[in-house]
Amino acid sequence: MALSRLAELHGVATSYSPSPDRVVPAAESAVVAALAALGVDASGPEAVRTALEEAEAGQAARLLPPTVVLRSAAPSADPRTAPELAALPPGTRVRLTRDPDPVPA
Repeated sequence: MALSRLAELHGVATSYSPSPDRVVPAAESAVVAALAALGVDASGPEAVRTALEEAEAGQAARLLPPTVVLRSAAPSADPRTAPELAALPPGTRVRLTRDPDPVPA
């Protein structure tokens, strides 16, 4: 359970679908190796607990996801009304930038 949560926090899959109607769990050793490639020590239960605590603390400290994407054609195209910004503490300063290259809809 803890290894799966740690993998999720780092974007590491714990299963794969070789066909539309089948899901296969990834081998634990593969998940540990993928985490190691990302610089996360998951070599044993204590290492997983420590890494999970660090990852969850880092996530709790983050006010926003690393990137918030809004399409200009969306009804809420005004970035100041993005739902992700609504929960920020009062007084939080945010820098908004627009990508100069429009993305096709």
